[in-house]
Amino acid sequence: MGPLRSGAVTTPPLPDVPDDWPRPAPSEIAYARQVTLEALSDDTNRPATERLARHYDPTGRGAGTTFLELPPVDAATVTAADLHALAVLNAPVAALVTRRLLTDAAIRGDIEHALAAVPTDVDLAAADRNTFTVMETLAQAIHAGCCDPRVANPNPWVTSAKLCSRKRPRLFPVRDRVVCEGLGLYGTPVRRTGTRRVDWQVFASLMGDPDIAQRLDHLTKQVETSHGVRCDAVPLRMLDVALWTWLGRG
Repeated sequence: MGPLRSGAVTTPPLPDVPDDWPRPAPSEIAYARQVTLEALSDDTNRPATERLARHYDPTGRGAGTTFLELPPVDAATVTAADLHALAVLNAPVAALVTRRLLTDAAIRGDIEHALAAVPTDVDLAAADRNTFTVMETLAQAIHAGCCDPRVANPNPWVTSAKLCSRKRPRLFPVRDRVVCEGLGLYGTPVRRTGTRRVDWQVFASLMGDPDIAQRLDHLTKQVETSHGVRCDAVPLRMLDVALWTWLGRG
């Protein structure tokens, strides 16, 4: 897996979030860290380097860098390319939701106003209370746009999470059932239902962990050196891929 720091395992402190947000339990962070280190390891029957090389191989069937790089990449609004990028991650957008996101002036106005407040150059590990607040505003606006008004109690949380990640990949992890369940953040006795506010804090702790950061950097270089395959330049996206290919058997 590569050299890790010796001594007792420590995790970064939880980020500063609004006072009324729920907090993950220390045991949840410890479990997520354990799963993450396994997902990043080459000392398994499915080495991380091999999984990532397959995913990022441009001649293969993995999403690779296409999810973040599919042009045009416009940080200020939602485009048809963004919705195509969702399909690349197996989150196709229905016709009605497509029209809501691309042509509904009110929905687009809410999303664009929220996007303007969310920085493009801040990483999740460095997010502060204000960053999390504007992230939540954007998540709410995008989730509302992804809802089908003809469906009772719609909850397109996976699609909206992936669209948030496409728009601000340094801040928003790609949350889906495979990864959230695998990290113990969804469908467990401790966390029977998921919440993005808890998930973001756990991912922030993971991204602030020196062992994980070191391993992600090493894997990026190793895949490119040993396989000649270019990976995403965004560490959080690399973590997303490593977790999904490990937990989802990709």
